[in-house]
Amino acid sequence: MSVTVHTALYDAMESSILQVECSYTRGFSGLQLIGSNTDVCKGGLERARAVLEDLGVAVPQKRIVLNISPAHTRKDGSHFDLPFAAGLAALITGRTPGIDLGKWIFAAELGLDGRLRPVKGVISFALAAVSSQFTGVVVAEENLEEISVLNQLKVVNTKDLSALAFRHFKDVVEWIFSGEEKGALFSSTHTRPQEAKSSGEPNFCEPNFDDMILSPSTQSVALVAATGLHSILLHGAPGTGKSMFSARLTSIMPPMSREDHLESLKIHSSVLQKMPESLLGGRPPFRSPHHQSSASAIMGIPEQPGEISLAHGGILFLDEFPEFRRDIIEALREPLETGYVRVSRAKKKVVWNSKITLVAACNACPCGWLGSSLRRCTCPTSRILAYRRKLSGPILDRIDLHVNMLDQSLGKAEIFLQLQEKSTESLTQKLTEKVIHARHFGAKRNEKLGVLYNRDLKADHMIIASGLDTRQFKTLVDSCTPKYATRRSLIRSLRVARTLADLSNKDEIDRGHLLQAWSWLPSSATEDGISSSYGT
Repeated sequence: MSVTVHTALYDAMESSILQVECSYTRGFSGLQLIGSNTDVCKGGLERARAVLEDLGVAVPQKRIVLNISPAHTRKDGSHFDLPFAAGLAALITGRTPGIDLGKWIFAAELGLDGRLRPVKGVISFALAAVSSQFTGVVVAEENLEEISVLNQLKVVNTKDLSALAFRHFKDVVEWIFSGEEKGALFSSTHTRPQEAKSSGEPNFCEPNFDDMILSPSTQSVALVAATGLHSILLHGAPGTGKSMFSARLTSIMPPMSREDHLESLKIHSSVLQKMPESLLGGRPPFRSPHHQSSASAIMGIPEQPGEISLAHGGILFLDEFPEFRRDIIEALREPLETGYVRVSRAKKKVVWNSKITLVAACNACPCGWLGSSLRRCTCPTSRILAYRRKLSGPILDRIDLHVNMLDQSLGKAEIFLQLQEKSTESLTQKLTEKVIHARHFGAKRNEKLGVLYNRDLKADHMIIASGLDTRQFKTLVDSCTPKYATRRSLIRSLRVARTLADLSNKDEIDRGHLLQAWSWLPSSATEDGISSSYGT
């Protein structure tokens, strides 16, 4: 006699269905798990035994072998606890299940008291169940909300997913043999957290720009970055608002697209046992790793995504940008171009999605006061040059907006007075409405070109996206492009110009848009790869 139940295993952005087979065999009594399994997975057998015996289902003095198929795949995770216990319960009791065990995916950790605990990867498990035409998934109560989001996202080519959540294993056993879902919670009883309103009122994005004074030029930078998802490098003296600006940028960004939201959920599901409500509601994530983080923490490993992938669909903020290790900074080149991180090891190679808006901040020199009107820089020239050489020309060429955050000319008390005066009008709401309107303005055009955002426009899209004919486009580019421009910087300036035109409700890019885009790029290249305007 043997019993088969199913579970799943995620591998980066992919997932697969696994079979857990339980059978009596001859030999010394006891439970034996065969195959390639980690200690965490093997420990699930003892947790399952303890829970079964607590329910009065004693493991007989016989040899019981459990196999997870395919056998060659390395299995890891505590989510195997539930399929182990469910399979053993069906095998030991010999009762006929009231449900079709072969049509459900089981994934949950078991406490020794029988309670079901949340596990990582349930989003991937649910998608695997749908693609393999399973009836549904059985999970812990804490995991139900994130699965419920999938039904409301209405994933293409799938039906609504049946999801059952239980608090205790005894309720799972009762459901298995009776078919009655008395102790279950259903995905249909949960609703997706409220998204940000189209009016721009932030729900989960705190802090926001309502507590910050922005100059017109800085507001323009925020609008362009949030509309076209263009990367930014902020440089300036300490206290000029670089970190404040970066932390508030997501507050004016609309909810993620369905595709980005689903991919972001899958990525976060592989590292978090319970999703934050902001992510479930579709808000773009904001990740801000420390500058002493390792390369694996930023770029990821085959078993776990890094910060750049956790920021997929949102913002990756790198404060003190030159203080990051040189290999980490240079490793950003490929993800900024392709939107993917390819992690290769000797025994495993995976691909993590990482379509991000990079926001980096740095000072103009090691002491930070070069070009400031408040203090005098004390750095020798050699240290300034060494500091600037940490950022190479190729990485700077991949950043769309280079912005100098100037010193505030306001008096110390005047800043608070202006904040009090502007408190009646929400700057965040005003900026968000402009971003939403600009995205709607360019949505039809970008849909025809097969992209979502202006950031993703390719070189062969530029003439069509500009709204100009070939002769007009050539005249505009030739008259506005500086001699020092590279091909990459030219494409990036045209993308930014397209975003500026969308914000102005114009179908065509004009000279003013392109010149403004060039003003946000380094004015010239020096031997150390830093623009001559850096820090001025």
